[in-house]
Amino acid sequence: MPFRLKYYTSGILAVVSILCMVSSARSQGYYFYDNGHYEPSWVLDLSANMGIMNGITDIQGSKNGKDGIAAYTVNSSKLTGGLTLTATHQDWLAFRLDLGLGRVEGYDSLLKGATHYSAIGRYERNLNFGTNIFEFFLGAEIHPIYFRNYDIYDRYIPRLSPYVTAGMGMTFFNPQALMDNQWIDLAPLRLEGQGFSEYPDRKPYKKNALIIPVGIGLRYELSRTFTLRLEGLRRFTSTDYLDDVMQGDWVDPSLFYKYLDPAQADLATQLYNRSILINPPRNTRPRGHTDRRDVYWNASFRIGISLNRHVR
Repeated sequence: MPFRLKYYTSGILAVVSILCMVSSARSQGYYFYDNGHYEPSWVLDLSANMGIMNGITDIQGSKNGKDGIAAYTVNSSKLTGGLTLTATHQDWLAFRLDLGLGRVEGYDSLLKGATHYSAIGRYERNLNFGTNIFEFFLGAEIHPIYFRNYDIYDRYIPRLSPYVTAGMGMTFFNPQALMDNQWIDLAPLRLEGQGFSEYPDRKPYKKNALIIPVGIGLRYELSRTFTLRLEGLRRFTSTDYLDDVMQGDWVDPSLFYKYLDPAQADLATQLYNRSILINPPRNTRPRGHTDRRDVYWNASFRIGISLNRHVR
């Protein structure tokens, strides 16, 4: 499905506008966390997180033809971590700035024995990739259970709060392939003919992309100072090149020697089609798909510390 950024952007701006109006209407009172601590209208929280990251791209995918969350495979997950600065208004609305580091990898070799029609041939295609991820985004959170105002003397003020979150930002990546125990940068090799006059519609791609993170989480208020969170975020991206694979056809390998220096051409010839290592070259299966963009996700555990609650 094509990435329609303007529709996502319009939707997010509309939601943010509504939240700001509702926040303004509810801004009275609520300035004490408890009998001993003062709480400003906006509470600042800095949190660190660690978890796992994975993705869905043209390489690997599900053995069983599943999509969505079911398509992710734990055996290719990698560690991720980051920092988040959150400004929370009366517990129910928050705006956040996230910085994150992670890695996404995929291996057709993990699909050995796949029988679903959508997976057959991907094991023989034998492509792989890995890319480090650096990202930042601005987002908003909504905590529905706090739509009700709680008094500080209320016996049942909840400490556990489910929430939904969404935002917009940028991700930076550099796709590589593993060959002979060495990771090789793929973008300079132009494996799909980017920049070749024989393929005029294929331009060299940027190694950054817009992202729309969408997710759910649980926040637990451990004390006036510390919070704990469990969160899952899926990023919709504007690129199909996290894995350096997009086009359905296979480039003429002789063109590598026309446009690249000899060393790069030799690498490109070896990497553009790895099926020769398993069986005779298989050019009948599409190399990639142009009708969907890459996505990636992370699941993380977060520890936060309040920056501006004070003793009365």
